[in-house]
Parts: sequence; C-alpha cells; structure tokens
Amino acid sequence: MAVIVQSEPFDAGEQLNKFTKGAGSAGAVISFSGVVRDIPGGLGYLNIEHYPNMAEKAILKVCDKAHKRWKLDDILVIHRFGRLKKGEPIMMVLTAS
Repeated sequence: MAVIVQSEPFDAGEQLNKFTKGAGSAGAVISFSGVVRDIPGGLGYLNIEHYPNMAEKAILKVCDKAHKRWKLDDILVIHRFGRLKKGEPIMMVLTAS
C-alpha cells in the first residue's frame, strides 16, 4: 500500500502498467483517474494546497479501511497539489484483488 502526494504530473498509463506488473497473483486490477475539469465561464487553473504528512496520513487511513473491508492485495493512491491546468491529471487510485 502506498500513497504519493506530489506536485509533478504523472502518466496514468505508465502507473497502471507498473502497478499491474507488481500485482502478483491478483485476479483484478481496478483503476480510477481524475483530471482537472473545466467549469462554465472557463477555468484558468486550479490551486490545491496541502499540509505535508497530514494529507498522506488521511489518505492512508482511507486506504487501510478499504484494504480491510474488501481484502485488497494492494493499493496505490497518487494525488497532486499545486497549480494544475484543466485536463491535467489530479489523482489516481489503483487497487489489486
């Protein structure tokens, strides 16, 4: 189980392939990706702030609950912060079971 909070963009396809290769004997890999969407009137950018370590701990807590509830083999969450333009990846959740 891993949580990555970063300002840099990531390649969702690359992350999915890497996670799937490391999924071992899992029979399913599920992914969810979010992108910054436009809003009526236009969006110049989205600025996401976070408190280092606090954000990671909060996300890990949710991951731990999911891991126990659904007996997941592995979880990876990537979440970005900083100044993001529309269309850019904002987050990704990967699970293996």
